[in-house]
Amino acid sequence: MSISKNEIKLIRSLQQKKFRIQENLFVIEGRKAVEEALGFAKKVLKVFTTDEAFASKFQVPLIHSRDMEQISSLTQPPGYLAVMKQEFLELNSLVGKTFCIANAISDPGNLGTLIRTCEWFGVDALLLDENSVDVFNSKVVQASMGSILRLPVVSSTSKEIIDFFRLKEIPLLAADLNGTPIQTFKAPEHWALVVGSESHGVSEEFLESSATRLTIPSLGNAESLNASIAGGIAIYQLKVKA
Repeated sequence: MSISKNEIKLIRSLQQKKFRIQENLFVIEGRKAVEEALGFAKKVLKVFTTDEAFASKFQVPLIHSRDMEQISSLTQPPGYLAVMKQEFLELNSLVGKTFCIANAISDPGNLGTLIRTCEWFGVDALLLDENSVDVFNSKVVQASMGSILRLPVVSSTSKEIIDFFRLKEIPLLAADLNGTPIQTFKAPEHWALVVGSESHGVSEEFLESSATRLTIPSLGNAESLNASIAGGIAIYQLKVKA
């Protein structure tokens, strides 16, 4: 049952963005997520667990629960933690027909859920602009439920993202309250859906660059939809009507 003080210090530091960037690492927690992570051997730096059977099965360090409490970012540590290498994809490396763009989504839970939703509906990649939360934030990673390991994710600037899709001749579709009802829209073969934050919506920069603005008509009295829920509904509509 051993983990060094330096390892504890390093893992604890990864709860802050500046150290994740500095070390080029991030953390995944939970049995299912860590088991999935072990399938990406080149990305795994180290795994720790308090579960003796798990440690024996996967030949990973078994540590005391007190040490797990020190390195976990969760109030109730699940007992399984993996330190992962960050993988950065370039815009020009992206291939596919359907994409989602997270525009200034600052809530980690929303972004993580959107990553998971994109994978579920077969979106080819998710792009984040400079105003979105760090994709390797622990709450984003938790909410993605392992999808962050499989779905291509690119961080870039709004301008670079807009220029990329303009060059590829892939239309931007903006989720907007004042848009065309999405259920009446016939989706093209290629598209990139822009999802903005619940409080501010899609930015003017993306709205001005979008070929179409789409809305999800309300059947009740709520003012707005959660960003990840709106993204999920919109992606489903675009996929089934393609």
